[in-house]
Amino acid sequence: MYRSLNRFILSTFALVSFAGLAQAQKSDTQGFKVIVPASIDIVAPNDATITHDETNNDQNFPAQGWLVKGNSPAGVSVSFSTTDTFKHTSGNFQRNAGLSLAVDNTTTQGPAVWTVGTATDQTNYASNDAVATVTASSNGIGRTMLQLTVRFITEEFGVFGAGDYNTTVTGTVTAN
Repeated sequence: MYRSLNRFILSTFALVSFAGLAQAQKSDTQGFKVIVPASIDIVAPNDATITHDETNNDQNFPAQGWLVKGNSPAGVSVSFSTTDTFKHTSGNFQRNAGLSLAVDNTTTQGPAVWTVGTATDQTNYASNDAVATVTASSNGIGRTMLQLTVRFITEEFGVFGAGDYNTTVTGTVTAN
């Protein structure tokens, strides 16, 4: 009988002790959140210079890679525009500028699909059109290298003054 009573007391003590331990243990939680800010960017390459080859051919600059990226879920829109025709540094002569745009799919990262909207355009100084614009866009998050080719439109070599002709292209990216 003492043995049974002893077992009962030990079992009860063990249950009470275990229950006491279970009540002494607590847990809580902590959440973690990362805030990703909206980010779009366009990076121009260095300025480019070529020397005219003295033919009647248009003078093409090597394709210039512009890095474009955006984390807007709806994608981004990109435009490249001349600020003016090719103007002689004296201001007395000008030539038309042409733009062509292509997507370099070998550099594309992310789920976005990139498409060219307006692939080519050129200025027309005779009609007071000093702006040529080409465009591209993406439909989601990603980055790519857009290849911009600029042309100095010659028409006929020797009918425009010697010297330096300059134009500037501005690239703009906006979230869709």
